[in-house]
Amino acid sequence: MHQAAKNLAQSKQDRRAPASILETNNDITERKRAKALLAGEKQVFEKIAKGDPLPGILGAVCRLIEEQLPGVLTCVLLLDGIQLRRGAAPSLPEAYNQAIDGLTIGPSASSCGTAACRGEPVIVSDIAVDPLWAKLRDLALSHSLRACWSTPILSSESKVLGTFAMYSREARTPTPRHLEMIDLATHIVRIALERDRAEQALRASEQLARGHVEVMMRSLDVLATEAAPEKFIGEMLKTIGQHLGAHRVMFWLLNEQDNTLRVRITIEDGQQVAPHRDHPWVVDPHSWKTNPLVQAILFTKAPVVCDHIEYDPRITPEHRRYLTSRGCKRFMLIPVSVLGDVRGFIGIQHVERATYRSEEIELAQALAHHVLIAAQMQEVSEQERQTAILQERTRMARDIHDTLAQGFTGVVVQMEAAEEALLEEDPENAIRHVRRARELAREGLNEARRSVHALRPQALEKAAFTDALEAIIKNTTVGTSLRAEFQLEGNPRELGPEVEENLLHIGQEALTNALKHAHATKFLARLSFNSDAVRLELHDDGDGFAIEGVSGRGFGLLGMKERAEQIGATLTVSSKPGSGTSIVTVAN
Repeated sequence: MHQAAKNLAQSKQDRRAPASILETNNDITERKRAKALLAGEKQVFEKIAKGDPLPGILGAVCRLIEEQLPGVLTCVLLLDGIQLRRGAAPSLPEAYNQAIDGLTIGPSASSCGTAACRGEPVIVSDIAVDPLWAKLRDLALSHSLRACWSTPILSSESKVLGTFAMYSREARTPTPRHLEMIDLATHIVRIALERDRAEQALRASEQLARGHVEVMMRSLDVLATEAAPEKFIGEMLKTIGQHLGAHRVMFWLLNEQDNTLRVRITIEDGQQVAPHRDHPWVVDPHSWKTNPLVQAILFTKAPVVCDHIEYDPRITPEHRRYLTSRGCKRFMLIPVSVLGDVRGFIGIQHVERATYRSEEIELAQALAHHVLIAAQMQEVSEQERQTAILQERTRMARDIHDTLAQGFTGVVVQMEAAEEALLEEDPENAIRHVRRARELAREGLNEARRSVHALRPQALEKAAFTDALEAIIKNTTVGTSLRAEFQLEGNPRELGPEVEENLLHIGQEALTNALKHAHATKFLARLSFNSDAVRLELHDDGDGFAIEGVSGRGFGLLGMKERAEQIGATLTVSSKPGSGTSIVTVAN
């Protein structure tokens, strides 16, 4: 009996063995799959951290999910305006990928187009019968695609960035495992997209900031050497096209005498060309009175942006036909105003599809002010003597230099600091520098507008002279390698508005030179008040220069001397190569 019992027990154990082995094998498979998933996630995040190209990262995410879910085909589409563009789809047929690239989103635009439109997941278990696939059903079935589950990729602000989709070659619904992998994929793709967009925005902001400075310098050169305002306008329109990558730039003016709208200058591919006779506003110069775009500019006095000419309801049929015939895909109109009245606008056209960024619109507005300066100069030239024209030109050139050129030097410095922080994987510090750069850029634009109308600097409107000078020095150098110090001696007293304004600009110019040219590490500004005079001392430990070598050629030094002369002050400059620079201004 004992042996029989043992045999029976052994028999039962043998019958249980296959199930136990199967469970063990399943456990091993799940552990291997989990280990592979963890390793795949790590590789993808390493690519994101290193800043690898976005298509490669999205492709890696798709392959990772497909390895976890055999039989599933994945696809990432990116939202561009109202269209979905291919991001990655390594396993879908190439013909299918090409066919859906550019899919317009909508309430019945297959799984992905509908998900992007609704901002919520769309599960289609059988493409053959689902009404959402009415337009693309034959295409999908011809490639043996029977089910598609699409989920929108939402940004941290809940804006749709694109879609992540799973396809199946058989009609079916997703399992909990599928839904788990969808959540993981959309999370990773969101991080990758936001990181990529942040880097693009940073690079674009830095490029635009540098463009600001380059444009300021170019405008100074033209303004100082070119006597004809018409020539200056043409050069500035070319600069607009160059820095914004525009195919065509047109300057339109409203004629108050006959109430018509006429194109004054047209720049195409960097060259001035004759006006297009087939433009609707050229055919009928009075048609602007009923044109929604022109009316919007006159009413809001703000830029009008059109990212997609095919779908914008504000564009008349005649205008759309003209734009299409000229290859234009998008455009913006920037108003040109004088004392608050819109006198015209600048049309900036692009031949490639994209969405205008806020930085581009701000840059276009800044450049439009230069065109306004030239237009105002021409009005002055028709009303005043040549001496008055020269005086006004000098004031405008000096104000541009003292406000925009100096202010945007600070913008470039902040963007360079942001770039260094990003390379050191310190995004919080990078964001702080970018925000500071934007603040400086906006302050520069405000100063440009005030300069056009010869108003008092905004810094002096907000604070006392001593506080304004100290704030400008600290705000411009924050986050840079230049250590700036401000010292106040004596009891501050109220100075004349002209004295305060010119001393403030002299301080700005000295600081700008220390940042841009001197390679200085220390900057000292000492403001001293006594009973009968105010003394402003500015010192840096930079490269220095031979004073006789820059006589007559340095606009900054010339501007400081002219400002000192305006207020009856004395200005002394001391410098030599390798010994830094000292500038002392004494005003009674």
